[in-house]
Amino acid sequence: MTARERVRRTQRILGVAAVTQALAWGLAITLAIVAAISLLSFAIPSLRNDSGLTEIIALVLGVVVAGTLLWRSRHLASTSRVALWIEERVPELHYSLVTALEQRGSPFAEGMEQTIGRQNIGRVTAAALRRGVFFALGAVAVAALLLYVSPSAAFGRSGTLSRLGRFGGASTIPAGSRLDDIQVQITPPAYAGGRTTTLDDPSSITALTGSSVTIRGQGSSSGLTASGTTRISESGGRWTVSLQMPAKPAALTLKDRSYERILVLDPRPDAPPKITLTSPVRDTTLRIPRLVVQLNAAATDDIGLASGYFEYMITTGSGEIFKARTVTTPVVQFSRTRTGSLTATLDLASLKLGEGDVVSMRAIAQDGNTLSGAGIATSDTRTIRIARAGEYDSLSIEAAAPQPLDSSAVSQRMLIVMTEQLVRDQPKLARPELVKRSTEIGDLEERIRRRVHEILTENPEEVVEQKAGDSSATVEEMEAPEEITGAKNPDLVSAYNALWQAVRSLQIAEPAPALPPMRVALAALDRARLANRLYLRGVPPKIVVDLKRVRLSGKEKGSSNARTPRSFADSARVRLSARFNAVLELIEKQPARAVTELALMRVEALPSLPEFAAALGEATDAIRAGRDATLPLLRARRALDGPPSVTPGLPQWTGG
Repeated sequence: MTARERVRRTQRILGVAAVTQALAWGLAITLAIVAAISLLSFAIPSLRNDSGLTEIIALVLGVVVAGTLLWRSRHLASTSRVALWIEERVPELHYSLVTALEQRGSPFAEGMEQTIGRQNIGRVTAAALRRGVFFALGAVAVAALLLYVSPSAAFGRSGTLSRLGRFGGASTIPAGSRLDDIQVQITPPAYAGGRTTTLDDPSSITALTGSSVTIRGQGSSSGLTASGTTRISESGGRWTVSLQMPAKPAALTLKDRSYERILVLDPRPDAPPKITLTSPVRDTTLRIPRLVVQLNAAATDDIGLASGYFEYMITTGSGEIFKARTVTTPVVQFSRTRTGSLTATLDLASLKLGEGDVVSMRAIAQDGNTLSGAGIATSDTRTIRIARAGEYDSLSIEAAAPQPLDSSAVSQRMLIVMTEQLVRDQPKLARPELVKRSTEIGDLEERIRRRVHEILTENPEEVVEQKAGDSSATVEEMEAPEEITGAKNPDLVSAYNALWQAVRSLQIAEPAPALPPMRVALAALDRARLANRLYLRGVPPKIVVDLKRVRLSGKEKGSSNARTPRSFADSARVRLSARFNAVLELIEKQPARAVTELALMRVEALPSLPEFAAALGEATDAIRAGRDATLPLLRARRALDGPPSVTPGLPQWTGG
């Protein structure tokens, strides 16, 4: 091997070593920067959201370092520089290598070749490069190990290392939980007009019913599951769960292998609007239909009002033979404001009313809910009746107060008109809308039935309290008509029986079969209203009682008052109290399981015990954050069991 060949071989070895060291140091700098920012993300959580920018900066710095080292090694391209580098490491050559390269035709070339051949240039070159290459590769290993043990999933094993290192292709699932440090984005429905909000690592999600909820976390979606039919997608190294806020409280369970996390979905329903008819303030009876009525109404809504108007119903006739027509004022648009007012003027002369005609007025408002249907609110009804000529008597008499059936007869007449309209609209209505409208009329008919029941039995009927979403329990549990005995007014009994049948038909969305008993009930109510009015000539005499003579002269022994039934025990509260006591025992031993149980208890308590559910949410956040949860747990206990009872003084001593 000639001297030139030896120099060329050494030149190639030095070039490979220089490139290797430059790339190794560049990669080590890149991984070290990413690992450092990963560790700093504990102190600065906002760094977790800028992982892409961090990787770009780290990569650029690594390329700069590698390029700088390669630029410093540019002299390796010169054969003379490599020969001088060898002469520096092997002093025994006495510059024979450089001279042999420059003086190829020298008569001493053969002697110089023999001198060069006696030296082991390859071993010297390897010894000189071993230390630099070892340090460069060691720096890469240390930086990769530091990045591998970094705690943040955004910069750790499932993030940058999986894309920059050769180990990322094997698995992108970290050893820890991917359910920590999640981010929740809530977008309200379009009709609500609200802005998108973001929650960082929440334990519960409170949003308007129908809102779009997006949950994001760091890492791959492989191995992640969500309860129900919720699907998990992956984009940009982050997993995503998208769902719609349900109508009732629910628990969303996320699982990552052996890790589990429960998010409480706390929906806020869109309440229907409220409207109040402020003018006129009372019902009126007129001799002649000449009056200008000023109508005013005030409406409110929790999100925004859409429209509102007044509705007039003019009823002509009596008994079962009558006609009704409805007139509405122009619709007023509120432009999604939370409060609004309606104003209108009604001239009775323009309605061409006659004797006995009745004008019923009410205000109606709608909200802008386009997701589950617009909420409709109606105000109380005001009536103006035109008196008949036969109602006035030439004699000076005082009429006793009429029975409270006049308003019931008017309401029954209105309900018949509404039911007839529903029967006409039934072929073009969807089943849910038919059930809704029929049930609303049935509820109004049920009020009249209860009022007749009070008059018959002189005892108000106990109303079964229902919760939202429950089936109609009042119709099924009402007493049968034959159970009312001893009533002196057969017309009221007939009206009650007919109302009972009409309510049952309306509650099962069959308005057509309900019309015959509704008309029978109206006729019976009219007969009862007109038959039981008592007219007295003059003022009744005042009866003077001699108290001294009649005191203590009675023979009746008296009777005790009727016992009121005891209320049923709150089984849900008792069950939650037992579960709450069991959870308190788990907080110290198994905090993760305690957090899960508190979340499930909160879902169950949200509809009926909102204060208890709110205290459980605060306790859950405190336990997850490692804070003291004593105060929220005490508030939860107080909300569940009520305030403590205080006994004034000491109890009597019973011991001996």
